[in-house]
Amino acid sequence: MRVKNSRIINLFLAVILILLTACNSYKEPIKIGIGNWPPCELWYIAKEKGYFGDTPVEIVRFSTWSDSMDSLYVGKIDLIHSSYFNTVYYDSRGESARIILSSDTINGADGLVVKNYIGRIQDLKGKKIAVELGTDEHFLLHKVLEKEGLKDTDVIILSVDSEEGMKRFISGEVDACFTYEPFLSRAADKGDGKITAVTDDTLNYISTLVARDEVLQKRKKDYANIIRAWYRAQQFVKDNPQEAFQLMASKEGMTYDEFKNFYEGFNFFSLEENKNIFSSENFLDELKEIEIFLVENNLISKDVDTDKLFDGDPIAQEAGGRDD
Repeated sequence: MRVKNSRIINLFLAVILILLTACNSYKEPIKIGIGNWPPCELWYIAKEKGYFGDTPVEIVRFSTWSDSMDSLYVGKIDLIHSSYFNTVYYDSRGESARIILSSDTINGADGLVVKNYIGRIQDLKGKKIAVELGTDEHFLLHKVLEKEGLKDTDVIILSVDSEEGMKRFISGEVDACFTYEPFLSRAADKGDGKITAVTDDTLNYISTLVARDEVLQKRKKDYANIIRAWYRAQQFVKDNPQEAFQLMASKEGMTYDEFKNFYEGFNFFSLEENKNIFSSENFLDELKEIEIFLVENNLISKDVDTDKLFDGDPIAQEAGGRDD
């Protein structure tokens, strides 16, 4: 009898220990990595207004986007802003991660600038183009060239970062560069050039929220709360623009008007739009297209199972729990 009772007591204590461990783990904050990009500042609104509810959150600011990406895949950050391209590109870099929301897009922020002596994009054949390899801009350039009947091998690519690409274009070292604002407009203005292609509904650049899978699988309710906070912060901006823009502009080191104009150029995807995106063949096709591009350009060493790169559960939970 004593042996039996001892086993029961040990089992009871083990269950209590498991429960206590689980409770303690849920007290750990979910760390959101951000950078200098207007939508990222919405997290400060959510934090200040208490929109995260009982989900503990820590906002971690990075000086470069790649640092935040690296931190997610080595397990130091739990949620970041990314893109479809970077989610596929970084998948084999460490821990697994999942897209949980297509957050926003902005038309015209990325584009191709060419010298005025270039009449058509087809005239770039044999010419030098500055773009950073293994980036969204590299993939977008590929899309522009492909649309005009050119292969990547038809041009000479100089791999430099976006700001350096602008400088090389202005100095006349290259005939074109694919970059993003404000470097895009500066290159055209100071480099005797013109912008010939920009991101739009057909050449899209979609930002996402990407969660570290290990934490996501344990705390989907918390991630649903975070998505809810994301939308509540957007609504606060609409209802209280003066207060909201002042707070967010201060984080970016921008004036009120500069930030407001930049922020209002973004299109934020609704929950309903996200449900449609995740269930669409176009979404899966785009992830697969990126994977093929990365493999063909030897930018990743193995294939990516793109069907497993997203998780719609937090969206479904948030949608089911809305009361506003």
